[in-house]
Amino acid sequence: MIRSQKRKFLSPHLVASGHEGGFHTSWEPVHSMILLPAVAEALDGSNIPVAGAGGFCDGKTLAAALALGAAGAQMATRFLATKESDFAQLWKEGIVKAGDRGTLIARGFVGPARWIKTPVSIEHQKNTLNMAPRVFLGTPDDYSTIPPELIENEANGLNAVYHGKEDKALMAGGECAQRVEDLPAVKDLVDRIMEEASDIVESFKKQFLVP
Repeated sequence: MIRSQKRKFLSPHLVASGHEGGFHTSWEPVHSMILLPAVAEALDGSNIPVAGAGGFCDGKTLAAALALGAAGAQMATRFLATKESDFAQLWKEGIVKAGDRGTLIARGFVGPARWIKTPVSIEHQKNTLNMAPRVFLGTPDDYSTIPPELIENEANGLNAVYHGKEDKALMAGGECAQRVEDLPAVKDLVDRIMEEASDIVESFKKQFLVP
């Protein structure tokens, strides 16, 4: 969790996760630009800090989260792709290689999920459309309403990641994966994010300063 130094996360706090997020996404595709300020405004005066999630991965997006009313940002996909992350190396590399428009939505264990776009995930998306179309209609379903083979395919795809079988692997990741280009150490990443966000905030002060 990356947060403003002037605000502390006390229990309880709330995470507003937009549709850009990785793996588990909401049934209704409300994105961070709309969701985060709405949640922050709804909790204004409550002393409950709000963190933005979904699409946040660097100093620019952290500065945006703060501007939208958040106390900080949750960056799961970005920190998945770090040296210290205990995710499979194949998964980390999948995030880095995702590229522009490199994710898609298909069925996940508990509903819609965002996956790195590969031939395997594209096939999973086609199967989702045929077997569990409500994922794309904003209508929740459950294990009693979808063929078990769809979930079995997902489990097999995740297991393949940890066995290094790239041709069969399913790797989840947020939409911000296309902005992730390296596998840095966590400290170096945090320092980079905070420096970039601070520079942006300072530049705004100079740019919009009224004489």
